[in-house]
Amino acid sequence: MKQKRGWLWVTSGILLAVLAGLLTFQLVNELTISAKLTEDNEVPTVTAVVAVQKIPAFSLVEEGTVVLKNIPANLVPEDYAASLEDVVGKLTTEQIAPGEMVLNYHLLEPTDPKSPVIYRMDSDQVLVAIPASSLLGQIGMLSVGAHIDLAYTGEFDFNNRANAAPAENVQTTFLSLQNLEVKGLIKQATPDEGKGILAPRAILLAVSPQEALIIKYLVDAGGPLDLFLRAPGNQAFVPVAPVDEEFLIDYFQLDSVGGTTAYSGYRTTVSQSEQTSNDSANDQKDSASQ
Repeated sequence: MKQKRGWLWVTSGILLAVLAGLLTFQLVNELTISAKLTEDNEVPTVTAVVAVQKIPAFSLVEEGTVVLKNIPANLVPEDYAASLEDVVGKLTTEQIAPGEMVLNYHLLEPTDPKSPVIYRMDSDQVLVAIPASSLLGQIGMLSVGAHIDLAYTGEFDFNNRANAAPAENVQTTFLSLQNLEVKGLIKQATPDEGKGILAPRAILLAVSPQEALIIKYLVDAGGPLDLFLRAPGNQAFVPVAPVDEEFLIDYFQLDSVGGTTAYSGYRTTVSQSEQTSNDSANDQKDSASQ
């Protein structure tokens, strides 16, 4: 009888020990889960820029296409964009899907300061390069993003165009194209490389195909091509008249003072000299014939 009671106590002790172990395991497990949940709730978050719609590659990021969202810091990749100012107005190098975080290394400044070129141009434009032989380009006054006018001087045969009698070509200066944005400056080192001076070799412009053909014709014609730098913000079209010798005479009224101006006197002297030469030539012909 005493032996049976002993086994009963042993069995009860074992059952109580197992039950205590199970209760302890459950309690520890619940505490672990609770601590895990508390830890997850306390994970720090960061503000990141996220796309709300598809943004194609090589396009400008516009307002409304991206928003700010709080994201757990352990889920954010390196070099993420943290503010809208860092993204809006930039050029994308990769397509960005809706809901995707924007990364800084997928963005470009419209103007790259290391190799200055404006990547933005209209879909119906072409990129052309013109020589930077103009004095304005050689003295370092041009910069990427500046707006310029192209001036050209050439000789034109207006009489042939009017089917009139042949005459000497007329030298004329005119604005061929206005308000062109400098998209890039291709530079090369000058002989004074010790000072690190870079002189523009060519100027990149984005123009329509028709304007590109006009520029090519003027460059191929070999006449002087000059640049006029516009004031910042001035993009207005300015109507100007081509300038030739006759325009200058009328503009400065060089023959308006009764023929007594220096120019009128010069023209009179030239005319008289030409007449004297013609008379002398005629006299020599008459003498030879006699």
